[in-house]
Amino acid sequence: MSVIRGHVVDPEGHPVAEAAVYVVSAPTNTPDIAQLTDDQGQFATSAPVPGSYTVGARSDKWGSAQAEVEVSSEGEATIEIRFNKMEDEIK
Repeated sequence: MSVIRGHVVDPEGHPVAEAAVYVVSAPTNTPDIAQLTDDQGQFATSAPVPGSYTVGARSDKWGSAQAEVEVSSEGEATIEIRFNKMEDEIK
């Protein structure tokens, strides 16, 4: 089984702690479970089969964001999920 490791950051690249991270799409069924990032915005989740995964993150402050990653068999893939500025912050 492979692992997807990554970190979640705000628009300036600072870690986002306690963001909910979840698999949006995968080449096979995955549990519909979210996990929280640690104090450094890091997370790790299993990838049961090789293929293309879309991973999402949600934060009360930053909204939601997604990123895609390609996972090989018995490997480790890394991903960064970066939030965009929210509309209220752009004005």
